[in-house]
Amino acid sequence: MTFRNVLVAYNGGPGSRAALEFAIWLVNHHDAHLTGILAHGASQFTQKIPAWLTRSLKSSLTDIVEDRIAELTQSFRDATAGKVPADRLHWLDVREEPDQAVARFARLYDLTIVGQYENLLGADELVLHPDRIAYASGRPTLLIPRDMDMTRVETDTAVVAWDGGRRAARAFFDAMPILQKRKRVILATVDQGRDRETLMSKDNLERILGRHNLNLEHCTLPASGSTAATLLRLCQEEGAAPLIMGAYEHARWSEDLMGGVTQEMAQTLTVPILMSH
Repeated sequence: MTFRNVLVAYNGGPGSRAALEFAIWLVNHHDAHLTGILAHGASQFTQKIPAWLTRSLKSSLTDIVEDRIAELTQSFRDATAGKVPADRLHWLDVREEPDQAVARFARLYDLTIVGQYENLLGADELVLHPDRIAYASGRPTLLIPRDMDMTRVETDTAVVAWDGGRRAARAFFDAMPILQKRKRVILATVDQGRDRETLMSKDNLERILGRHNLNLEHCTLPASGSTAATLLRLCQEEGAAPLIMGAYEHARWSEDLMGGVTQEMAQTLTVPILMSH
């Protein structure tokens, strides 16, 4: 299994620049196509232009936004020049709310890469929420830390957050092109003190899932702090990347445990995280 079509969301921020650098490495590693997408909705800046302004002033303010889009397009081309073959490099300029646009296009790709969430002051029309994109797209989404250390890209170990549920299973199989390139795969279950009928025995998990030519081991971790912190700590201790997990929507009207984990991961990640819903 391999990735053939990779989408990277680009908005010029530090997180998206790190995502692009990682995407360039990945597509060359898999001989894949890379498509950059710049999605931009209506900014608060242009929405609040008062009606009494003259046409020329309104045009000047709009030109500021258009110039920003042109600069971002050029910065993407500069960053990829000579690094991805021209026949495998593509660009999308989409005038639509960013999360919705990226999620919609992501459904056509094997993998979407998004940088860590960041609040872009003065550029609200470009802000991306990786956890929302992962949930809405229905496709695997790889989140990249804004301070990604590219020297740690090719690790020997990956970690899969395993709770026995359908989202964890979906994430595991969506990540197979990555897992099969690792010498060791850790299925990590964080003990929340709750029985789960879907959890199988350690022997069954390692035997059945290991048939994909994986050196797989299952471990149960005592919760120490939040679930997100526990999993990220394991990755740091094992020198593992990426962390693979199911994406859960955060329910605003209730305390949804895994939804909260998804949101926390998107904001505090220290290693690449592949989310799938």
